[in-house]
Amino acid sequence: MKIRLIATDMDGTFLDDEKQIPEANWQALLACAARGIQIVPATGRTVRGIPDRIRTLPGVRYAITTNGAVVADLKEDRIISTCRIPVDTALRVLEMARDSGDDIMYDAYMDGIGCTTQYFYDHAERYAVSAGVAALIRKTRRVVPDNIRYVKEMGKEIDKINMFFTDMEARKRMRVSLGQIPGILVTSSIPNNLEINAAGADKGSALLRLAEFLGIGREETMAFGDGENDLSMLRAAGLGVAMENGEEQVKQASDFVTVSNNDAGVASAIRKFVLE
Repeated sequence: MKIRLIATDMDGTFLDDEKQIPEANWQALLACAARGIQIVPATGRTVRGIPDRIRTLPGVRYAITTNGAVVADLKEDRIISTCRIPVDTALRVLEMARDSGDDIMYDAYMDGIGCTTQYFYDHAERYAVSAGVAALIRKTRRVVPDNIRYVKEMGKEIDKINMFFTDMEARKRMRVSLGQIPGILVTSSIPNNLEINAAGADKGSALLRLAEFLGIGREETMAFGDGENDLSMLRAAGLGVAMENGEEQVKQASDFVTVSNNDAGVASAIRKFVLE
């Protein structure tokens, strides 16, 4: 199998649980880059949330961000394709979180950064599943007085809406309510969040759009993931690889299950299928 493009999720996949890059993963990508293989971060994060070390890795020029809502050329700092939530729909989703009566942190991603309130910024640990996630929240957010009013005033389409829950029953209720809104796609990347994108904005569709843009066939692509928001990408890729620490539905949708993110599972599968 000749692989020309490798797309990898970041959190729970390429990065270990401490949000660090295992050395074996780093060396494997360097070896792929030396062979001319495109290395594509494929993440729910914005461009700003991609670690600088990954952005400067040889072979990394393009990125799939905010779950596929934005495909970016990092070298030329330009956007290749987008699939965003209309303003009216975004406001409906955000107001649903605000008015639910449940303890929910809600952010809207616009222009490559999440817009949050001072309260949510200051209390990120309350909603994050780990200190690393709390730090990432603060790194990738802009504080505004009222993020719903800000979205309304700016009048721009939204890349993604993220919700964090302190109560899993509230999360279940919200997912049911969101299912009544047409034109959106609801996924998740960690146990206590929901990620809302425009219908059609998923990592799999973005991977295929980018591959077509680069003249690369679907069968020449490889993808790694661990969470629900990676499902479409694992199914779309020529070779979909799930992490051992991934959700069961992700493993079932993949072609191969590698070892965990903490054991450099990305490197293990790359050595098996690409470098040997």
